[in-house]
Amino acid sequence: MSRPEPHARKATREFVLAGISVVVVVTAGIAWLGQPLRLVQLLTIIGLSMAAGVSWGRAVWIAQQARSGSADKPAA
Repeated sequence: MSRPEPHARKATREFVLAGISVVVVVTAGIAWLGQPLRLVQLLTIIGLSMAAGVSWGRAVWIAQQARSGSADKPAA
């Protein structure tokens, strides 16, 4: 079995980071239901959502780069 390419590992790491960020945002949002919304809570939700979006975007970009890079390599 061959080892995964470095780009595939980086993309997987970014997808996992995005997933963790989404889970934390959803969990925090559920925990804060019924409470008055405070600025700290709002900034936490916005910050974690932005982190998830950036991680997702980076993961997709890395995956596309890996796919296009592997398509240019000659078959061995």
